[in-house]
Amino acid sequence: MVNVALSDMIIKFTFTVVILALSQVPFCLMLPRDPLDKPNIIILVADDMGYGDLSSYGHPTQESGPIDRMALEGIRFTQWYSPESVCTPSRGATLTGRLPVRVGLYGPYERVFIPHMPTGLPKNEITIAEALKDVGYATGMNGKWHLGINEFRFDDGNHLPAHHGFDEVGTIAPFTHHARCDEEKKIVSSPEKSYCFFYSNDTIIQQPAAHHNITKTLVYETKAFIYNHENEPFFYMLNFLHLHDSLFAGPEFQASSKRGEYGDNLNEMSWAVGEILDTLRKLEIEKNTLVLFISDHGGHIEICSDGGKNSPFRGSKETTWEGGFRVPAIAWWPSMIEGATVSRDIVSSLDIFSTALDLAGAPIPSDRVIDGISLKEHFLSSGRTPHSREVIHYYCSDRLMAIRHRDYKAHFYSKPKISLDIYSSLCYEGWPSARSYSCYGCHVPCIQSHELTPLLFNLERDPGELYPLKSRKHKKYLHQIWQERDDHIKNLVKGEPLFTEPATMLLPCCNPPYCFCNYSQDQ
Repeated sequence: MVNVALSDMIIKFTFTVVILALSQVPFCLMLPRDPLDKPNIIILVADDMGYGDLSSYGHPTQESGPIDRMALEGIRFTQWYSPESVCTPSRGATLTGRLPVRVGLYGPYERVFIPHMPTGLPKNEITIAEALKDVGYATGMNGKWHLGINEFRFDDGNHLPAHHGFDEVGTIAPFTHHARCDEEKKIVSSPEKSYCFFYSNDTIIQQPAAHHNITKTLVYETKAFIYNHENEPFFYMLNFLHLHDSLFAGPEFQASSKRGEYGDNLNEMSWAVGEILDTLRKLEIEKNTLVLFISDHGGHIEICSDGGKNSPFRGSKETTWEGGFRVPAIAWWPSMIEGATVSRDIVSSLDIFSTALDLAGAPIPSDRVIDGISLKEHFLSSGRTPHSREVIHYYCSDRLMAIRHRDYKAHFYSKPKISLDIYSSLCYEGWPSARSYSCYGCHVPCIQSHELTPLLFNLERDPGELYPLKSRKHKKYLHQIWQERDDHIKNLVKGEPLFTEPATMLLPCCNPPYCFCNYSQDQ
């Protein structure tokens, strides 16, 4: 009897110890999370990448890499559009799900934020990070920001990511990577300190910026964030500095591509994407994680071999031809999306906002116009459930240049076409010469008007926009687009223009008046 009683006591004691131990373990460690229970969301954003740059999108000499493998394991989109054809308005619209003109991401002189503007992404706009944070997500980002820096002082950082829902902010380029930051001195004699700097969260750590190790740093920080939050829902944005000019690549990737320096840059970025996907697999959370790879807009063909390829489309970054707006895009989610799928539905980066909130169980804001449409059902059916988007608005600043409705696109204004012969001769002299030939603005003389007789194209049959439709049988399609334009303009409430006069006193500087420092641990 004594032995039996002792055994019972040992069993009870052991059971109590186990219960107490388990009570200290987060519940999410005890049971695997359902893939649809607040899935992790990672957005990987390339800078200035052209539609035709990847092997999986038809480039004949670019090496195949992890981004192409991502496409084989997920959905590759052929009709994914950026919200604008330059950086700031496209990125701001992607984060808020609202057309740039509604947010105020336009202005009379500039098309992007420059380092010493006092404005930034308005704090009354709701970002993906803020909406997901409200429903229990950990949030973080690193890389390019380009949505404002300082408001009152050179160091207040009032427009940086921490003020827009990102709790963990790694190394960022608050402005952008720029041609004026060329360390190889092909474009400028030395990097310009007023344009070239890296921050860690809200503090300058390097001015001027050195780029040879930045991609590795961004990968390390992203992996650290994933490890730190593997047992809870998280949202992360890795905004690459590739493939904006000036080009740079780490030593391991220099001369790695048959395509030349641009291909080297793409190979390094593709390696970085592979590192992120491999980390998710290693932690066995890939089934709980949606990863999107997109470009912020089309490639910059005016900079010759240093720019991306938008084949088979006409036009470039800064234009409203298809080459400026249509971008490569891949969705990867091993448990939920079938591999080797191609979606030909019309999709916009505006849709990411509504998709993320829908998947996270967050309410879509009802106090403002949201232009995004959730892709949840399209993703979960691996593209078999049609996406409901029918219209794309092509803006240049606050000017509505063109509209696509289903298969047809009408241009009310356009950027002039520059002949291949002119570009070939200018590129022979070097790309700064070719770049100076392009026209950046959204007003005459940078644009041509077609308001009286809009240029109409069938993008399904003529994606290169080479053959305007002029026959009477096509008038009904033009009429539909006119009606869409009238309705859109009638109901549009523009935000106050944010691209205002700059102030020199707001230029970021790590140690006035010298503005020269290097506190980076990677240098």
